Amino acid sequence: MKPEHVAIVTTSFPERAGDPAGHFVATEAVTLAKAGHRVTVIAPGSNREFDGLRVIGVGAGSSFGWPGALTIMRSRPHRALGAAAFVARARRELRSLPCDRVIAHWLVPSGWPIATAASIPLEVVAHGSDVRLLCRLPTALRHHVVSRLLARRARVRCVSDELRDELVACDARLAGQISVDPAPIDTSHAPDRPRARRLLGLPKAARLIVIAGRLVLSKRVHVALTAAELIPNAIVVVIGDGPEASTLAESHPDAHFPGLVPRDHALTWISAADLVLSASRIEGAPTVLREARALGVPVVSTAAGDLERWARSDGEIWVVD
Repeated sequence: MKPEHVAIVTTSFPERAGDPAGHFVATEAVTLAKAGHRVTVIAPGSNREFDGLRVIGVGAGSSFGWPGALTIMRSRPHRALGAAAFVARARRELRSLPCDRVIAHWLVPSGWPIATAASIPLEVVAHGSDVRLLCRLPTALRHHVVSRLLARRARVRCVSDELRDELVACDARLAGQISVDPAPIDTSHAPDRPRARRLLGLPKAARLIVIAGRLVLSKRVHVALTAAELIPNAIVVVIGDGPEASTLAESHPDAHFPGLVPRDHALTWISAADLVLSASRIEGAPTVLREARALGVPVVSTAAGDLERWARSDGEIWVVD
């Protein structure tokens, strides 16, 4: 493919090395750059360089970031003002950027109304929460958003077959525009299991169960913890943070809560695990579980996204009710 100048618009992107925010977006951006493309990222935060990429920081107050924009704005609705300011500034930055195509991560607001304001070829990546948000919009607004995407001939990339089906059920007009491709992951810097265990000071015989993600109600971390406690003599570690952190720690005092750790540290915990556990039902292509399998770690999860399909060809993915 001929080298291009690619703009990536996203509401989540690492501020610094090790920041887990939007790491899958960063992986895609770095992969494109390594393929010879020039990549410019438009994201919340300050102007910065990340792994050789130029990031145009668009101030958004504290509307975006961990544990997710929807969670933040549900608890503090006034922060929607910062999100509106981000949209306006990001649109201006994108229109002034001389690039060949744009990739927008999340249908709303990166796809619409930000990226639809430009006139260059557009690809929108749907991750899950954005599909559900679109489907919950008032009918007139939802119709308008989809119409704008169709008018721009946007290609929509879903990270799972399940999300594609949800999106088509939401508006059948998108059926011909959708492809399915899980977000890229990179576990190349993770230590192998023996080294990970040495780094964490874990005994060789220790049973380690890892749960990782945003600590919000919809992730059902309390269900995963209750299941983990059924395994005798297991060390249970919950990686991540969010509004449910204190409640979970109080309800499950035997579990360990390191909090939101740098990305390489999170991968070290996953690599060291005997099992990665998830009870979330709202995933598209669960990144943590994909990373676990890339590192050879078995996973147990409730049915979510394409997990049941993956389990048919991977004997170390167990999907349970």
